[in-house]
Amino acid sequence: MIIYVVTDSEEKTKSGGFYAHKFVLEKISGDICLIVRYDQLALKLLASLKPLAVCHSGCSTEFKGRDVLRHSAYRAAVTRWDGPQIGFCGGHQILAHMFGGKLGHIRKLAKLDADHNPGYHPGWFKEWGVYPVRILKRDPLFAGLGKIMRVQEFHRDEVKKLSPDLELLASSKDCRVQAFKHRNKPIYGTQFHPEQASTNYPDGLSILKNFFEIARNFQRHQQR
Repeated sequence: MIIYVVTDSEEKTKSGGFYAHKFVLEKISGDICLIVRYDQLALKLLASLKPLAVCHSGCSTEFKGRDVLRHSAYRAAVTRWDGPQIGFCGGHQILAHMFGGKLGHIRKLAKLDADHNPGYHPGWFKEWGVYPVRILKRDPLFAGLGKIMRVQEFHRDEVKKLSPDLELLASSKDCRVQAFKHRNKPIYGTQFHPEQASTNYPDGLSILKNFFEIARNFQRHQQR
């Protein structure tokens, strides 16, 4: 079993869009995927279900700045569980924050900047669409990929600073922290959305496949 943690508002959770991501995660992992809200995740649940991995969804910035960053049971589950985790976009930012990182807007729009979604936070620079991301440090997460990945991005905010516990893995031209890993735990974050990859831009699917292989290797090691 894998767990997909929805970190967004209750209204967006009910809209059903996260179920499309669930089916992608199930297809790539070859395992069943349980969707839970962030306020349902707790160490006791993880100890009971013993999932292969936990994936944290993207979320709207308005919601992310409130309850989700301050929820004590969710924070404890993220920071104290030893198993594999990965965060996508807003989930990536949440994991970075919970391990001591700093978050913020990328920047205000400059005169020559393109705005590919002017209706979303007007006046602020966004990465919106498919972008090239450069791998800075080789890791099993990027097995089989070249130096440049092309991945889906939909965000205004970013991780401004990583804590010493987190290691930078990949960057883009306008967003320095595109991927990180924890130095001592099998925990990853991607600012981009591998769960929204397509047949035209499949690098995200390779990343998911690699992450679940990392999770299985961790599980096998724990069972020895």
